Formats: sequence, structure tokens, C-alpha cells
Amino acid sequence: MSWRGIRGVVVGACAVAWTATTPTSAWARKAKAAPQQERLQEPEAPPPSFIAPPPGYEPPPQFQPGDATAPPPPTYEEPLPGFMTLDRMDASSRVGAQLGWDKIDDVRVADAFAMRLEPFAQYILPNRAIGLYGHVPLAHLFDLDAADGTGIGNLELGGFYLPTHRSELIVRVGLALPTASDSVSGALANFDTRFERLTDFVLIGPSTTSLRLSGSTVQQWDMFFLRADVGLDAVLDKPGTASGATSVFGRANVAGAVRASGVDFTLELVNLIAFNGTSVPSGFTNHLAHTAALSVRSPGADQFHFGLVFPLDNEFRGDAWVIALGYQRTGF
Repeated sequence: MSWRGIRGVVVGACAVAWTATTPTSAWARKAKAAPQQERLQEPEAPPPSFIAPPPGYEPPPQFQPGDATAPPPPTYEEPLPGFMTLDRMDASSRVGAQLGWDKIDDVRVADAFAMRLEPFAQYILPNRAIGLYGHVPLAHLFDLDAADGTGIGNLELGGFYLPTHRSELIVRVGLALPTASDSVSGALANFDTRFERLTDFVLIGPSTTSLRLSGSTVQQWDMFFLRADVGLDAVLDKPGTASGATSVFGRANVAGAVRASGVDFTLELVNLIAFNGTSVPSGFTNHLAHTAALSVRSPGADQFHFGLVFPLDNEFRGDAWVIALGYQRTGF
């Protein structure tokens, strides 16, 4: 074989060898790279949607509507109507003030009149069974013939218990502290404004400490409300100059309210009895005092009211009367 023939055979053999080995190597590289590409394109696994609860934990049962074993839904109790002359304690927290303008018919306004302001507050604890309260009256006498006088009454602080967590039964214990003015003008201002809240008569006695006990109930029948108070006030300490003054008072109050068309109408009666005391004239009727009141007020959380208070006893019937205005925030 010539040299040219040998060279052609060698070249042909190299070409066949290169053609056979090159695709195999490329396919091998492709096959090796395929798993890596698949791993790069594979999405990350999502986190588990269920996490096992800790040992001993059991989720609450799922109740269906109408299930007798389901807990009752939370209830909202509409704030009850307030009253100008009766006790205020009930199942709602309240804070407010009442302002009264006191007039004696046989005395001209240009000559004399009196005004009374009483801030008050009560708070129901989270257990809904116990409440705390406090109030204090302030009075001012405008008298052109004598010096004007300003008096502060006894500060009363106390608590009350709601056995049913509602206003169906209210048991109250309070203490009237001896903060009342003992000056002549201050004591006269307090005395002249006593009719606005006759049920708090013991709050006007200077240098007097009193224990106050009462039981109340508020009943509701649709749009009608009834409140009744029965109480006993015992004077624990008084000045020596008041040795003949009454030291035990009883109270029996009743009031009704009608809620209609976004307004409350109230009718109130307060009855006070002096059980002892030589300073009170003899005779059963002389130991009694009564006032009546009429008012209109707005229902709901913000209660504004306007009303009239007048005594019912012969000595003052038709001669004295009070115009009262007030506001209280309830249910907070």
C-alpha cells in the first residue's frame, strides 16, 4: 500500500473515532446536568399547615346554633332610668351631677333664693356583684338682707351588693363623714336646700357622722320601671349642742318610670320619719316629712334630666319648690 493510501486510512479511522466519542461525551454531560437543573427548578416545600398542640391541650368544642350546651351569648343591659330624689345605686356605673334652684314662694327672687349642686359617682366592679359610690352636696344661699352663705354637706362613701348581679336587689352600706359646714350661713344654706333630696337629710348635719343602711329593688315590665328603697340612718356621733336632735331616721321611697319615644317620665315619692329626738314637736305627723318629684330624662348612656321637686307637708306645701337639672354618664 502506498503512503498516500496509508495516510487516508489513518485519517478516516480518526474521523470515525471522533464522531463516535463526541456525542457520547455530550450526552453524558447532559445526563449529568439534568438532575442538577431539576433540583434548581424544583419549588421549595411549603411549611406544614398543622402544628401539633402541646400535650394535654384540647381545643374547645364547636357549638352549633341552638345547641343547648352552648354558652349563652353576652347580653347588653340598657342603663336603667335614674331618679332625682331616690337612691341612685343600681347595676350600672354612673358619674354625674345635679343642680337645683330652690325657691320659697313668699320670698321674692330679688330678695333671696338658694342653689344646690351635688356631684356623684358609682362604679361596678368587674365581678358585677359589688359597687362603690360617693356623693357630697354643696349649697349656696343668695340673701340680699344678710351675708350670702356657702355650705358643704357631709361626704358619703360606701358600697353596695347585688346578689343577682342585676338591679333586682341592692343592699347598701354607707358612712356619712362629718364634713358639713358648721358656720351659721353655711348651715342655713344646707338647711334651706334640704327638700331637693330629702332622703339624704343626714348629710346636712354639721359635725355629724352617720351610718346608712338600705335595701332597694328595681323592677321592669317592658316600658315600665318601678324602684323602691327602704333605709335606716343612725347618727353615730354628733356635737354636744345637738343632744335633743334626732339620731335615728327611717326612709321609705317609691318611684315609677315610663320609657316611651326616646324619653323617660318619672314620678317619685320620698318619705322620711324621725324615730326619736326631743327637738321634734309631739305628734306622729310632726315626725314625718314627704316630697314628690316629676322629671323627664333622656335614656341611654348619656342621661340629661329636668324636673320639679316640692314638699307635701302642710307647713311647706305650695310654699317651697325646686327646679332640678342634671346629667350623668352611665354604663361605662
